[in-house]
Amino acid sequence: MHHNSLLWKIEGGPALGQSYLFGTMHVRDGRAFQRLENVHEAVLACEGFAAEFYLGPDGGAVDALSMQLPDNQVLSGLIPAKKYEKQRKILLKTTGVDIANFDRALPFVLVNLATERLLSQDMPDALDQYLWGFAKAANKSLHGIETLQEQMEVLRKIPLESQLKMLSDTCRSISKFRHYLHLIAAHYEAGDIRQLYKMVKRNTKDLRPLMIYHRNEVMAERILGLAGQQTMFAAIGAAHLAGGKGVLRLLKKAGCKLSPMG
Repeated sequence: MHHNSLLWKIEGGPALGQSYLFGTMHVRDGRAFQRLENVHEAVLACEGFAAEFYLGPDGGAVDALSMQLPDNQVLSGLIPAKKYEKQRKILLKTTGVDIANFDRALPFVLVNLATERLLSQDMPDALDQYLWGFAKAANKSLHGIETLQEQMEVLRKIPLESQLKMLSDTCRSISKFRHYLHLIAAHYEAGDIRQLYKMVKRNTKDLRPLMIYHRNEVMAERILGLAGQQTMFAAIGAAHLAGGKGVLRLLKKAGCKLSPMG
């Protein structure tokens, strides 16, 4: 699986007819929206469309508590006062996010917000949301591969110490973090799924089994289930595609033939 391709055709195995797998990004940066002609054609060629989770309005609201610190803790109580104020000033200046407004939030929520703000916001919707809207307008059946609750459960399993370190590392070198994000976007624009996987793998360290490998297994199994019912266009985070435990490899092990579509 060494091809530089975000779009793959799935045939054989449990798949019914020709389905497709596409690596997406939850960003509004214009670089993620290049070369979508083949993607549009593939969506239109399928009966169904599946995002990482159901993106429609009835997809199930997230319990606000699932995104909050446990046991009534607050960020300002977990971070030394001087460090907290420094982090607050840095994030406010570079992203417009005031952590004082997120005192009960899990640190990972703030890292995600910073990630969104540090990349360009050229488009009205993130790429995955845009593709969902495109599929809906084309009257495709719409599905979620994981549930939003499952994704939140993964978030809650990340140790609080690790989340605080992520926030601290982000704030300590915001320019380095911005460079990392723009490098991710550049690899994505080039369709270089191996480099995307390597960068995310390196960044997640001991959290890889939780954040990548286990989710890859779940997503591969559910994509096969959906593709066994109707032709399906599945859109998942691009970092889940490549690697020895990536979704492409797992689909191949299940007997599917995978062809890069550029």
